[in-house]
Amino acid sequence: MAAVRAEPEDTASGAGGPDNRDLLNLARATADIQPPGEPRYQKAYLYEPSPDRERHLLQRHWRALAHWRPTGWDLHLAIRVDGMAVGVQNLWATDFATVRSVETGSWITREQQGKGYGTEARAAVLELAFAYLHAAEAYTSYVEGNVASERVCHKLGYVYNGRRTFSRDGVRTVEHCMLLEAPRWASHRMTGVSVQGITPFCLRSRPRTWCMNRSSSDPVSAG
Repeated sequence: MAAVRAEPEDTASGAGGPDNRDLLNLARATADIQPPGEPRYQKAYLYEPSPDRERHLLQRHWRALAHWRPTGWDLHLAIRVDGMAVGVQNLWATDFATVRSVETGSWITREQQGKGYGTEARAAVLELAFAYLHAAEAYTSYVEGNVASERVCHKLGYVYNGRRTFSRDGVRTVEHCMLLEAPRWASHRMTGVSVQGITPFCLRSRPRTWCMNRSSSDPVSAG
């Protein structure tokens, strides 16, 4: 089993492969993820009415596991605070063995925003991608006006990589694209992050259980 450890100095947080309890907590957490007036996350299902929203969250997780292939995979991690799942961190790729490129996305419930948990979760999956999977580049994006996501990107070393415009609910929406290449990741690498438990077999097999956890007294870890 893969294990990712980070050692931030503040309160308990972490992320890990979600179990059934995590999935239920995440389904509940989707009810309150956006402060009034803030730009929406890119995932449209997060704004569907209940119970469609909760059902789609569960379906997305199970579909990712069922469709996992060497040529295309999507790793879902539950972001946890004091053992409670409060958000999701994703890492996905297509034809990774050839292009060495990954993408990331995440969301976190409103109560836990602004505390650095999203930055820690992103740093951990980037450590996995660059240091152990030997990715060449990582992409992400954020909707214009999402200042928190923009700050995380700049803190971790991403550079601007263009934008795209689309219609959402009849409103013009701008999405900014960000790129992090391996040399720049190395120069902005978050200290205290390490990966433990990865073997050649782990890297060849289906990493359903890669995760990150942390208790109040322990470092953020994945295992």
